[in-house]
Amino acid sequence: MGEFILFSTSLRRKALGTLLALSAFVAPAVVVAASAQAAPTVTTRVASFSAGPATVVRGNAITVQGQMHGYNGRSWVKTGTRTAVVYFDPDGAKPNAVVRTLKTNTTGYFRTTFSASVTGKWSVRMPAAGALKGSSSGQVTVRVVAPAPKPTSARPSSTWNCPAWAPIKGNAPSGIYHLPGQRYYTRTTPEVCFATERAAQQAGYRKAKV
Repeated sequence: MGEFILFSTSLRRKALGTLLALSAFVAPAVVVAASAQAAPTVTTRVASFSAGPATVVRGNAITVQGQMHGYNGRSWVKTGTRTAVVYFDPDGAKPNAVVRTLKTNTTGYFRTTFSASVTGKWSVRMPAAGALKGSSSGQVTVRVVAPAPKPTSARPSSTWNCPAWAPIKGNAPSGIYHLPGQRYYTRTTPEVCFATERAAQQAGYRKAKV
């Protein structure tokens, strides 16, 4: 019986020794994993952000630009090359609609353009990466307007000539308009010039017969 107790005690000591050896071997791996998952610690910002012009004609360019900064404990510094994600919200219902993802240059600066289509709010975000926290710009509204209607008539460019974009000669005394190539076109001194026959007709003129 005494030998059995001694044997059991010996087994328990060996098992305890094995567990301690295993824990010493596993512990460093746990420390390494925790370090790899450390949260970002550096505060960032999207500086000098702009989107514009404030009002733009549909089809013209909208420019979105800015620069990524990080705070080093004393001042804001350039982050270097980072990812910039551009968002556009046309109606207040899509604040998280991504329209473009791009890389900044080595100083953190980014600039990109879009063709204007509808009025809406533009913003940019920098995702968290490494020690840098994520950050967002404010929203900037760009108003998109329709192009001005093209003029359909003009004054003569000289006594005998009309502008190239409005070549139809309107003779006010007769109420007749003359097309380039018609018989009396070169002999007519216009009081008004039209871009199209429809414009001339809407102004009350009729087409010359020859």
